[in-house]
Amino acid sequence: MKILLLLSPLLFTLAAVLLTAVESTFFSHLGIPAALTPDLNLALIIFLSSCGPDTKTILSALGVSLAASLFGSSPGFPLFMGPLLLFFIGLRLNQTMFMNHIFPQAVFTGLGRALLTLGGILAGAAGDHILFQALAGFISTTIFALPLLLLLNHLRDRFLPQAANLLSTP
Repeated sequence: MKILLLLSPLLFTLAAVLLTAVESTFFSHLGIPAALTPDLNLALIIFLSSCGPDTKTILSALGVSLAASLFGSSPGFPLFMGPLLLFFIGLRLNQTMFMNHIFPQAVFTGLGRALLTLGGILAGAAGDHILFQALAGFISTTIFALPLLLLLNHLRDRFLPQAANLLSTP
């Protein structure tokens, strides 16, 4: 189990590449427009922000952010700054409110997708119906993030039972 903890940044980065491949192939083959495609890498980012600010978590978030930006999953911000910004906002929210539950994490994931979409205006990506794209991205990302976050939280509770409630630990 110790080797998995040491390799967790690499495993999360590979998971981000896999989720990006699923997003770009599966949803496009179903004929779902890009505005409705969920950003599942943001679910990984929000999950990592609920794990606490240690070195492996920050390296994992950096790897997920870099993989998401390299493969075009997170529009709106240059390079990997958007998902990484959401990671640090999630860390701060985790200190002020209880983000270890599935529903607040999923809603924050959807809000992150909407913020990244609206951030595309600041980055110069002009598009029609940007508010519709932000709302559609919010809804689809929230819906598809729920089962992914449920799985990730279940795995964390299964393999690291002492990390189930980070706010109760000093």
